Amino acid sequence: MEYLVIAFLIAVILILMQFKSRLTKTSRKEKKPAAVETGKPSKFCPLCNSPLSRGENVRSKVYPAGEKDSLMEVYGCPYCLPPAGKENRICPVCSKVLPKDGYVIGRYFVKPGKRHLHILGCTLCRKIK
Repeated sequence: MEYLVIAFLIAVILILMQFKSRLTKTSRKEKKPAAVETGKPSKFCPLCNSPLSRGENVRSKVYPAGEKDSLMEVYGCPYCLPPAGKENRICPVCSKVLPKDGYVIGRYFVKPGKRHLHILGCTLCRKIK
C-alpha cells in the first residue's frame, strides 16, 4: 500500500515539474516580442538625446586605431543631422551647440557582445592636432 502512495506522489511531482517547465518556456518566448511591440526605445542619440526606434541609426565614421579601441566621429541622428534635422546637436562635454559641419569625437570600444562609446569632445572643444 505504501509503495502505491509513493509511486502516485512521484508521478504527481513529475507532472507538476513538466507543467512548470512548459510555463516558463512559453513565458520567456512571449517576453521578447512583447518588449519589441511596446515601442520602447533601445538607444538614444548622444547629441540630441532623441529616442531612436528600430531601424533609426546615428551617422558616424570609425577609424581603427588599435586592437582595444578605435576613434569615432559622430555626426548625429535623423532628428538632429543637418539639413533635415530640427533638434540642436549639443556636445556632451562642453554643452555648446555644434555647427552644421561639426561632429563629436570619441573612443569606440568593442568587446564580445558589447559596444561602448566614450565621448572625448566636439570639433569646438577638442582640437585635433
